[in-house]
Amino acid sequence: MPPHLRHLHDGKAEISLGQSLSGAYQKFSILYQVEENITLMRDLFDRYRAEVVSEKRQNTQRSNHRSLERLRTALGENFVSAVTPLAIYKYRDLCGRKYSKKYANLDLEVLSHCFTKGIEWGVLPDHPMTNKKVTKFELKGRNRYVEDWELDEWATVASPFLLAYVGLKGATGLRKQDLLSIALRDISDTELTSVNLKTGKKLRFPLYVEDQPTSVKLALDNVLDYYQRIRAHRASKRKPVVMSQWLFHNRTGGCYWSFEEDTASGFDSIWQRHMKKALAGTALEERFTDHDLRAKVGSDLDTDTQAVDLLAHSSPQVTKKHYRRKGSKVTPAQGFFGTSKVHSD
Repeated sequence: MPPHLRHLHDGKAEISLGQSLSGAYQKFSILYQVEENITLMRDLFDRYRAEVVSEKRQNTQRSNHRSLERLRTALGENFVSAVTPLAIYKYRDLCGRKYSKKYANLDLEVLSHCFTKGIEWGVLPDHPMTNKKVTKFELKGRNRYVEDWELDEWATVASPFLLAYVGLKGATGLRKQDLLSIALRDISDTELTSVNLKTGKKLRFPLYVEDQPTSVKLALDNVLDYYQRIRAHRASKRKPVVMSQWLFHNRTGGCYWSFEEDTASGFDSIWQRHMKKALAGTALEERFTDHDLRAKVGSDLDTDTQAVDLLAHSSPQVTKKHYRRKGSKVTPAQGFFGTSKVHSD
């Protein structure tokens, strides 16, 4: 704490900001009064960090903080009014060479939002990046499609827990965080309800159609049966039986998804161990991710409309571009010669 401000904090020279980077920035934003008269980019970055980033989800916070550190180092001492599209392009290319094009694009997104908020705060009159004055790097999207045989090979070495998890993922197409955060209260006699942690949007999956169990019901029964077998086994060994409010839970009954950190480190470790096992001991040659399986669900549906509805993206273009990896099924044209055979002389 600077000497001239210590009287505001009981004379303390140092103040603990917590155990995590995101938590430290949140506490810092409370202690530190951001300069209202913003002239330099570093001041704009500081206010954006304090007022905007601190309100975002944990994963986004971490990414934004890393971007702001890179941006502050390169552009922090520039006057806000002096940052032109040319200067931003120079930064983009430098960041792309030094780090990666993906990081450069992430930094441009943060920088653009900083300027947007700067206009709102009266810092600058015009946005130097809109209307394609600055464009991001064109990156090739991931196009890994998991074939059925690959999933079958992986299944030969996967644990019963992962098999139950992937079974329900195949029926619902839910994101990892949404699948792992399903609570038992979300399951009724007629439907499974999932809340998108990113958007807050709810999806309701029927368990029966015309009195016949749906794929979600069958997959859900497999999950519940798995945990029932675990509890029965522990009881037979006279070990404590773990109960939990979560559909997918760890050995202590806790949720695999950490709502505070926006991560699922325990689940990710399980996934990586079994993926290495599959690559070493089966015919599987290329690893796939949990996200690739979500894309497989979207790709295996018959129409774009079905994929958009099930995956619940805010934009249909996102579904078509990133989650229809097999391509759309089309109806062949009649052809030039009809059904007649062409014979050569």
